[in-house]
Amino acid sequence: MFKLPSLQSLLRETADTLKRFPPALLAALIAAAAAVYLNHCDYEKLKEVNSLWKIIMCCSLGLSLFIAAELFSESKNHSIVQRIMLQAAAVILIAGYYFSLPDVKDFGLQDGVRFALFTIGLHLLVSFSPFISSGHINGFWQFNKSLFLRFLTAGLYTGVLYLGLALALLAVEKLFKVEVKWKYYADLWWFLACIFNTWFFLSGVPKQTETLDGNTDYPKGLKIFTQFVLLPLVTVYLIILYAYGAKIAIAMQLPRGWVSYLVIGFSAAGILSLLLIWPIREREENSWIKVFSRWFYMALYPLIILLGLAVYKRVSQYGITENRYFILILAIWLAVIAAYFLLSKTKNIKVIPVSLCIVAFFSSFGPWGAFSISESSQSDRLEKLLIKEKLLVNGRIKKAEPMLKGSNAQKITSLVNYLDNVHGLKNMQPWFTQNLDSIFRAKEAGGERSYINKRGIVLDLMGVENYEDYSRSGETNFYIQTQNSNPGNTVSIKGFDYFFEFSGYYYNNSEDNNNKNEIFMDKDTLSIKFNSSKLWIAGKTKALESIDLNEFIKKIKSNNTPSYGNYIVPDKQLQLQIETDAFSIQLNFTAISGTLDEDGSTKINNVNARVLIKRK
Repeated sequence: MFKLPSLQSLLRETADTLKRFPPALLAALIAAAAAVYLNHCDYEKLKEVNSLWKIIMCCSLGLSLFIAAELFSESKNHSIVQRIMLQAAAVILIAGYYFSLPDVKDFGLQDGVRFALFTIGLHLLVSFSPFISSGHINGFWQFNKSLFLRFLTAGLYTGVLYLGLALALLAVEKLFKVEVKWKYYADLWWFLACIFNTWFFLSGVPKQTETLDGNTDYPKGLKIFTQFVLLPLVTVYLIILYAYGAKIAIAMQLPRGWVSYLVIGFSAAGILSLLLIWPIREREENSWIKVFSRWFYMALYPLIILLGLAVYKRVSQYGITENRYFILILAIWLAVIAAYFLLSKTKNIKVIPVSLCIVAFFSSFGPWGAFSISESSQSDRLEKLLIKEKLLVNGRIKKAEPMLKGSNAQKITSLVNYLDNVHGLKNMQPWFTQNLDSIFRAKEAGGERSYINKRGIVLDLMGVENYEDYSRSGETNFYIQTQNSNPGNTVSIKGFDYFFEFSGYYYNNSEDNNNKNEIFMDKDTLSIKFNSSKLWIAGKTKALESIDLNEFIKKIKSNNTPSYGNYIVPDKQLQLQIETDAFSIQLNFTAISGTLDEDGSTKINNVNARVLIKRK
């Protein structure tokens, strides 16, 4: 029969958890206090806000590091002095990270990605910290199973408790007419998420991990979930990826970059599936697991080659960025892991989190890290472009006269935007005789403190037109309109029977977009519809015409010079004449907007057109 724990046992367990993990719980308490104070802080007190955000980040990392240190000490039976020294070393590491962080207003993408890498690495460290020594593979699996289940339980309890208490506050507000500010709801969340959730989770972390080797418990539901949900999904993705591989092999073309994410997702799902059913692989009724495992790792290699080709295509054309670096290093990791599980006799599953932890930390800093290599690659690309356009002569910027425009100006803008967003512009300083920091500070002193367009200033010093809409993702946003696009202007329909204004948009491949208009003409009906790069004109029962707008857009872009990504073109260039058996149709586009991808494909988001129709 289910028996509720007594209050005495709950208090004893709470005290034991505090005694076992004091630094981790202190970090959770400090994070909660900082978050609550920040919630009520006047944001004009910039120094306090900076410190609080950095404290929260450090406490988040410290929590995992302190837990890992304590679990390692327990596994090695360290003395009190040794435990204190290890925790002190963890404090020093976290303090060093705190002082390495910039002010919050100067936070860039690089700081966020590095924090995410440290978070991933430290979580992985917790998973194997009690099992640094060889062996204990079953104990390692049982330990992580317990952590995972406790994590889910803690999240459920925290969510239900917050919902219940938040509704209680709402009831007090409505019934007793007491004002409860939204900040108090946020305070409640921070308290429960940081303190209650952490304490509850830590109270369920297994003790005496060396005894877990003898534990053979395996949740039946886990096998059912893995065998009948995860593995079928893995098989479906395998079929899709192999079919795509066959397609590009037949077409003799390099794969699209998006396939990289599919390969990584497939690999992660497959490896996770094998980890979940690892303890029962030796059972007689589960002999299929070993067969599936071997074939899975063998099947990875053609996909790793596909992944490598996709990365090679992007890197050879556009250099290395952080995304491409991580995809490349994951491809190498997958190849090594697959080789290990195919050739090794021990097949130690601890290799997976240990190697991933090393990869996370290895790629986060140093000249070999993602940020240094990406910055070097993109800076080299920018330097070559500037030399090609004779803007960089003998290592110094020579301002273009007249202003540089066109595709290379777009590429330069893209590279400067990338460097500004991710790495800052400090490495470009040697190219300029002017001191960039002094120029930026002068702009701040001039009343532009809230936002300084540093990239715009740098591009102006180079004499390059600022294409702000040229994004780091490699997509050029464009907007095309006629010279006579004013909606108040009159339209001549001489020689035509019907006039109709078509307007539609298409985003994110959704069929629910407003991308279809219907024209009713006596007994006839025509519909105009577009998605991405094609436009259809259809009758009642069949399509009359299908138009690929890719070449149409490219021709306009090649014949006209943009101004900040906008093309103002003569009306005639935006006319399309379509002839069908029953109708003569003239499309006079007034505006077209969308994106042009790195591979040259057009994605149209908005279309406005005046449609003239003549019955034959």
